[in-house]
Amino acid sequence: METIKELHIFRESENISDSIWKDVLNWDLFCRDTIGKELVNSIDSVNASIAESHSHRSRHGRMHYLYTARGLLFKTLVLVEKASRRELSLVPEVRSAVERLLPHINEYIAQAERAPD
Repeated sequence: METIKELHIFRESENISDSIWKDVLNWDLFCRDTIGKELVNSIDSVNASIAESHSHRSRHGRMHYLYTARGLLFKTLVLVEKASRRELSLVPEVRSAVERLLPHINEYIAQAERAPD
């Protein structure tokens, strides 16, 4: 069984999280306090939910956290788009990185659904 640090989706979500964090630090106080906190919390929670899923032995526990991670990734994408519309600076690759991560999470969920308990 892979360790959590070896999982592509974990490492990639961690990289996206770090990139967003660095960008949000440069926003003004109002922007950081509103959309910035929400965005950082959302992508950090994707990463944390993937880690949490990895610690559960039961399929139900694993699936709960994987579905949560996927939902949070969608939320992150919405917030990235909102930041873009509001002309808040983010590394241009952030949106595409979030979009590329989604099918990988879906694939990981599909594998977890097929795995025996």
